[in-house]
Amino acid sequence: MIRKVLAVLFGIVAGGVFNMAIVTVSNAVYPLPDGIDPNDFNAFKAHVEAHGMPTGALVMVLVAHAGGSLVSGFVCGLIATRSWYVAGIGLGILWTCGGIAMLMILPAPTWFAVADVVLYIPAALLGVWTGGALTLRSSPPVPTE
Repeated sequence: MIRKVLAVLFGIVAGGVFNMAIVTVSNAVYPLPDGIDPNDFNAFKAHVEAHGMPTGALVMVLVAHAGGSLVSGFVCGLIATRSWYVAGIGLGILWTCGGIAMLMILPAPTWFAVADVVLYIPAALLGVWTGGALTLRSSPPVPTE
């Protein structure tokens, strides 16, 4: 039981770290215009409402979000030492809720909103499957003669 709780907690942390790393790279590749303080959320929101975001920046946000979900599932599968799909779905739902919250706060094109919401759960499931498969305990036992 402790292993499962730790698997989920470490998965959330690892996914968050990955997400922030990609967002940081995105901010370097697509810097905000002069005069907009990146720590002032209202100024950022006003800029996005007025000018939108470059498509490349939106793609990097998708990579950050889906990748964070994938990494969280992967780490969870590694620590749980199996492909624990219930946790993968739970992590995907958690990431989906965060994504929906951001879509309610910041305007985004429809294609981005749909892709963003659709990618979380499959990415977490792929991650937990991959992490569990690497532990070699996710496969059914092979009978020996």
